[in-house]
Amino acid sequence: MRQLLAAFCAGLLGLSAIQVSIAETLSVSTLEWPPYTSENLPKGGATTAVVKQAFEAAGVDVEVAILPWKRAISMAKDDETVAAYYPGYHCRHVNGFVASDPIGNGPLGFAQNVNAPVDWQSVDDIGKQKLKVGTVLGYANTDEFDEKAGTGWIRAIPAPDDVTNLRKLARERIDMAVIDKLVLSYLLATEPSLEGLSETLAFNEKPLEDKTLYLCFNDDEAGRTLRDKFNSGLAQVDVEAIIDSYFKDEF
Repeated sequence: MRQLLAAFCAGLLGLSAIQVSIAETLSVSTLEWPPYTSENLPKGGATTAVVKQAFEAAGVDVEVAILPWKRAISMAKDDETVAAYYPGYHCRHVNGFVASDPIGNGPLGFAQNVNAPVDWQSVDDIGKQKLKVGTVLGYANTDEFDEKAGTGWIRAIPAPDDVTNLRKLARERIDMAVIDKLVLSYLLATEPSLEGLSETLAFNEKPLEDKTLYLCFNDDEAGRTLRDKFNSGLAQVDVEAIIDSYFKDEF
């Protein structure tokens, strides 16, 4: 009888091990945001390289789904097969998420037309000058900027993407466009519709913020456990070295 019980327990342990193994392959969602994330870039982009290496160090296989930004967030919230989304400047896009340790940084500021440069020292200056500022629909910027754009103090002109904003800026239909500095450099170097504009468009020397990037997990017991596991793997890799190497090798 004891032998049968031992065999039964061993079978249960074996089944549990299989279930854990299956659970160790998971999906996370992100957006098309080169050079940080992209299905068309080596390793899926610089930030995806960080995420994958951190999960690998934690012993977790991960699959990355590239989606429109709002859908990437909603999938992580509503689809049980998607464990997290990234890269968020914070994890407050909707309620119910908790942030990982930092997975990199993004210098956020303004693109400007060199023929009409903008001098500003505070966000209020942008409102006082009645500048038309291109933003990307659904993107979070800084709390102060978004709050004052929400009240109408800043004249935010939303567009579907950065490229649309940059085309409008080149034609001086807007005065500035909120954009990540590295995204601007990447687009000017690779986007055919912006060819020849590298002498016309430039990053304003004053940044809004050097934004910290996070992987956003569901704020429940399972999500926090997975967040902690991811953080343990992240602590074993050199985020800055991974990103520096990526940009050096790919661009």
